[in-house]
Amino acid sequence: MAQARKILLADPDVNAVRPLTRALRQRGYHVQYAPDGSRALEVAVLRHPDVILFDENCRLIEARSFVQILLTNPRTDDIPVVVTTSSRELDRFRTFRHGALQKPFNLDEVLSRIDHLCRRVEAARELKGDAREIEGGLSQLPLPDLLQILSLNRRTGRLMLTNGPEKGEIQLSSGQPVNARVGEVEGEKALFRLVTWKEGTFAFTPGPAPLRALVDRAMGDVLLEAMRQSDERERLLAGLPPIGQLVQRAPHADDVVEPHPVTAEVLKCLRVPRRIAEVLDLADSPDLEVLAAIGALLGRGIIERVAGAELSEGPLLGAAEVHALRGRLMRGRSSRATLVTKVVVCGSGSRAGRWLLKALPGVAPVAAEPQALRSSFGTLGRLEVSDVLRVDLVVVPTAEAARPLWRPFVSGAVGALVLEDGEGPLRLARYCAFELRLPVVIAARAASHGMVATDLVPLPLRGAPLGAAVVASDIATAVRTVLLAALQAPPPEVPETVVSRFLGLA
Repeated sequence: MAQARKILLADPDVNAVRPLTRALRQRGYHVQYAPDGSRALEVAVLRHPDVILFDENCRLIEARSFVQILLTNPRTDDIPVVVTTSSRELDRFRTFRHGALQKPFNLDEVLSRIDHLCRRVEAARELKGDAREIEGGLSQLPLPDLLQILSLNRRTGRLMLTNGPEKGEIQLSSGQPVNARVGEVEGEKALFRLVTWKEGTFAFTPGPAPLRALVDRAMGDVLLEAMRQSDERERLLAGLPPIGQLVQRAPHADDVVEPHPVTAEVLKCLRVPRRIAEVLDLADSPDLEVLAAIGALLGRGIIERVAGAELSEGPLLGAAEVHALRGRLMRGRSSRATLVTKVVVCGSGSRAGRWLLKALPGVAPVAAEPQALRSSFGTLGRLEVSDVLRVDLVVVPTAEAARPLWRPFVSGAVGALVLEDGEGPLRLARYCAFELRLPVVIAARAASHGMVATDLVPLPLRGAPLGAAVVASDIATAVRTVLLAALQAPPPEVPETVVSRFLGLA
């Protein structure tokens, strides 16, 4: 049975804390009372409460001295002390680590603060022991608080974070951050993004300090800077298009003469159309500087939104298209069950799979870290096209030795999506096109994150029985084109930035 949490209320006015005492005891807390600072110090040393509420009017020892005495004693230095006051000037207590509470108490506020501090204490005590791992939810223990606990306990190891499909990692050495990663982004840039996560889960695993350190800031500095950057990021984003908006260099814009290094970096990223989120990931500069540069370039007309890019934000297929595709796949049979079909993703490594899961709107990974990313065999993610049609995005090894696996595994696929133009992916795509007679779509330039640079159908795929197309705008359009090609009809008109060439599609 878990030990009851102990709360010490130090206040010369017993009547002022009586309602709070009742509320705490009703919730299972063990409450101790002290009428002055001297008695409070004695109880703190002998009983070691989890949290102390210390009124500023306590006699014999005043609040600031009380806190300093606790900090000098190894037995009591980890006890949170919250000052209570009848004054409305709470700013006077900002130098106290755990702040102040105003009287008369708002019981909900006080109980919430006490519960929050107790959870921090419990996590810190677990870390002080030899526990191999601590894990939990960020909604219960906010990441800034967790990082402070790890810092105070001088822990070394890895803090793994999960927020929906996103995964991140913060590496610590003696309680200080030395590196961070989220997606393909590393260092301070990743660290400042992660600190703003408010939902998800965490797991800290002790281990040796990493060999490479990309962060050189104290934990306190990191947390303060992360708060500042979060506020500034929201301000900048409010003046920009949505972060998923596709942007490109304006065709007739003048060249920028002697651009600022960050501006030059953004323009280099936009040699092909990209989403704002992609530019943030690709640029080495801090997010705030990149966002400011994008805003300035948009304002001067040097870059512009891509017309029609909103296509990927709506349903992947319309109701009539879903009905037609489902009817073709069912071959006249009627069923109310959801039909599951496949699209083969032709890529040789995990990079293509990771980018597909990150960039394709609406895709749900089969796991936080799909096994298929490591083995190149299995289902990466699923698209709920409608309540009666689901598309699984599958991968198979592209090596020639794996050819016997191709036919049984991709049976039932409606098409193939090429995300890399190496020998292996093109070999698999050719097999899908000529042996399995599937339509093939090559995601080029922005649609493949630059992994395919050509605007032309690769030579091995020319003359494919059901056609081959090149789509260069975005990955959603590429997937949509695969599904429409499965109806054995040319796809509808797409934005001018999409380069499509269908060979033999009728």
